[in-house]
Amino acid sequence: MEGHYSEELSLLEQAHVALGSASRLDDFYLILASLLVDPNTFGFSRAYVLRYDERNRAFHGRVALGARTREEQEVFRRELLEEARILREQMEAIQRESPEPAALQSLLDLRYHSLWIQLLQGRDEGTTLLAEFQEAQFKRDALEQNHILERAAREPRAILIEPGDTGLAGLENFCTPPLLVGRLITRRGLQGILIADRKFETLPVDDQAAYHFQWLINHASVSLENVVLVSELTQTTERLREVDRLKSNFLSIVSHELRTPLTSIVGFVHLLSSGKAGPLTESQADLLNRVTQHAVHLQSMVHDLLEIAEVEAGGMIDVDIEPVDPLKCLYAVIPKIEARHGAHKTRIEPVITGIVPRVLTDEEALERIFFHLIDNAVKFSSRSNSPVTVEFIPEGEVLHMAIVDRGIG
Repeated sequence: MEGHYSEELSLLEQAHVALGSASRLDDFYLILASLLVDPNTFGFSRAYVLRYDERNRAFHGRVALGARTREEQEVFRRELLEEARILREQMEAIQRESPEPAALQSLLDLRYHSLWIQLLQGRDEGTTLLAEFQEAQFKRDALEQNHILERAAREPRAILIEPGDTGLAGLENFCTPPLLVGRLITRRGLQGILIADRKFETLPVDDQAAYHFQWLINHASVSLENVVLVSELTQTTERLREVDRLKSNFLSIVSHELRTPLTSIVGFVHLLSSGKAGPLTESQADLLNRVTQHAVHLQSMVHDLLEIAEVEAGGMIDVDIEPVDPLKCLYAVIPKIEARHGAHKTRIEPVITGIVPRVLTDEEALERIFFHLIDNAVKFSSRSNSPVTVEFIPEGEVLHMAIVDRGIG
């Protein structure tokens, strides 16, 4: 009696570890069906999982494990028992070398994490039973009240179905009574239906089998809550990544499309301003000067958009790290910022205390950093000719660089 109790505890522990290891719905369904058909655990011949779609009120076939004929079942069973034998030998070898129970845990996990799942996936992916079952679809509103799926969806506990007890329309080619059927339900509602039979087994489908079947469903429903949550979070993350990718593509395309006509506008305005297209009055020259300023400002904004798109596409990843003179980078960007903010009249003043050492960086990247930080400082400075200072403060082997404005903060 004590040995039987220990075996049952071991079975429950294995089921707990196996179901808790799934992070994807399809993996969860496969593990659940695997537990049912394993001759060393629940010992059913075949197991089926149907997913329930609440929005469309329909059941969809997801997983079918088992065989169609007794001959196929014998081959299937031998494969499973051979895997179990190999696992036992590995466990015995580890036990001889280490008395610690923790040393066996990784092998116990492997039973459902790798060896077992790989065996079942390799054998059943693409087989007729699985392929046909995944085509099965049942609209709940079209089911009779006595249909096996409708009964299982309504009943809080697993049902033992005897021959002739209930309708099997659409499932008669897959499962054979006597069988067990029960619902997978979480706080979110009905998630699916689980079916198992013992068509090729000598063990009966009785109250004891129903008890263990219901225990598995109870535990699976709890684990399924977490799997559904992880699945939804994964889908949300993928959708956000796709939205982010579309946004980056949009920025890149729009920026490139704007750059060409803006270049033409700036060029033609320059021709007019220079008088090459004819003499201008003072007011016309003033208007063209304003057009030039706004066009240049718009060009700068388009350039910023292109840089954003480039950075988001990984454009700043490929950099050449080498000793760079930060003063050279600063003096390279000051004229660009002054041209961009010509009417602002904000002075950009370097403040140097000591010798400014070279720093290990990418020259173009440092110029970009200077440009954007100083451009932002100028943009938000007051227009009373207040300076923006760029401070270089050497401190041992470290160079501190600070950009200070006296704007709105």
